[in-house]
Amino acid sequence: MLKKIFILLVGSFLLFSFSLSSAKSKPAEVLKLFDDLQQVIISISKTIQPAVVHIEVVHKINDLKYKSLASGLVIDDKGYVLTNEHVVDKAISVVVTLASKLEYPAQVIGTDKQTDLALLKIEPREKLQVAKMGNSDLVEVGEWVIAVGNPYGFDRTVSFGIVSGKGRVLPNLPVETPLINDFIQTDAAIDPGSSGGPLVNLKGEVIGINSIGFGRAQGFTIPINMAKEVTGKLLVSGRINRGWLGVVIQPLNRDYASYYNSPDLQGVIISDILPNSPAAKAELLPGDVILEYNHQKVSAEKQEDLNRFSLMISQTPLGQVIPLKILRDHQVKEITVNIGEQPKVDAEEYESGLGFTVKEITENIFRQKMLDDKEGVLVSFVDVAGPASQAELDEGDIIKKVDDFYIKTLADFKKALGEVKQKKQIMVVIKRGKTQRFILILPETKAEKTEPTTQ
Repeated sequence: MLKKIFILLVGSFLLFSFSLSSAKSKPAEVLKLFDDLQQVIISISKTIQPAVVHIEVVHKINDLKYKSLASGLVIDDKGYVLTNEHVVDKAISVVVTLASKLEYPAQVIGTDKQTDLALLKIEPREKLQVAKMGNSDLVEVGEWVIAVGNPYGFDRTVSFGIVSGKGRVLPNLPVETPLINDFIQTDAAIDPGSSGGPLVNLKGEVIGINSIGFGRAQGFTIPINMAKEVTGKLLVSGRINRGWLGVVIQPLNRDYASYYNSPDLQGVIISDILPNSPAAKAELLPGDVILEYNHQKVSAEKQEDLNRFSLMISQTPLGQVIPLKILRDHQVKEITVNIGEQPKVDAEEYESGLGFTVKEITENIFRQKMLDDKEGVLVSFVDVAGPASQAELDEGDIIKKVDDFYIKTLADFKKALGEVKQKKQIMVVIKRGKTQRFILILPETKAEKTEPTTQ
């Protein structure tokens, strides 16, 4: 029935502009047209709303605890719920409320920072309404969609709009780990609290998981095909393995093409090769231009176009030998590369118990902070009232040594801290910029409390 109404509506709206004059004499037909559309929206809303859940999360970041509200989607009758990674980031408790108003504690099965997806599990005592999944590859710009979520805590709110764009990249978000999604853009409202809710087409199929909104009519949704892929991997192992080439790339625009004396040249430029990476082992070089990857042509005119090539690599199975066609010294060459596993991107954090928090140094942090090497741990937080602050430890310092223990990894730091934590004085050697410093931490020292004064 829904499909028949949908086809009728599409055909009717195509003819609407041609029949406007006659429609004025037949207002009942016009009202019927919009009433049919209204009934489709109502029917789909009633179908999808029971599968949308309310999520309440308590987060702990350093010494601060706070609560947030978000949305999620029931994806099978065993109690698996899909939401956003940023919804459960640094969560110490997650509670899911179903349409029945019953609350269930949720376990975080796995998360993926690079796609902003997370998989939760509840143990329901009732039958669950499961959402019907669509195919986001078939989404067309201009098609009508419905966004469902819990904006500002208002449960299962429905908004209506269209697909405004596809393949959107959000390169300037203030996040440590860049997102690799080709987002679906919609003008259906996605407000705070809507994150994790579904975007649904007029067939009642989920085509995306809502992620972020930038003001009115600027919502961005993770394509459901990406969500299916990530969910499958999280169900198997609780983590995501992605293909990795180990290159830093930049766009090849028309100016660069002109430099290479080939105005029609398409590809991406390798600007750097990571040590011990698959690219290094395949003897790729900075300055090489990648023309084809696994027999698929590669192109990027602007920075945001690079995301498509990054996705091609990340979705390649580990260990697969891939043919590359490159341009080097004005000659086309063919090279094969064995795709490796992407290094860890989500840096683990650890609270020292001495008034500061550290995190491991990942490849991303190493490059973003422009560090000399990847040995040590990064100080990510210092409590202004704690002993580390009194010793003048600063955020951004790199801890290289704790007493007699050299620190190369986060595991080294944890082990060293266990050995020295009971001491009354702990000597820490740090690197601050290019300078080495000694920091003497007195674990029992705390900042003195001062009474406010009136001036």
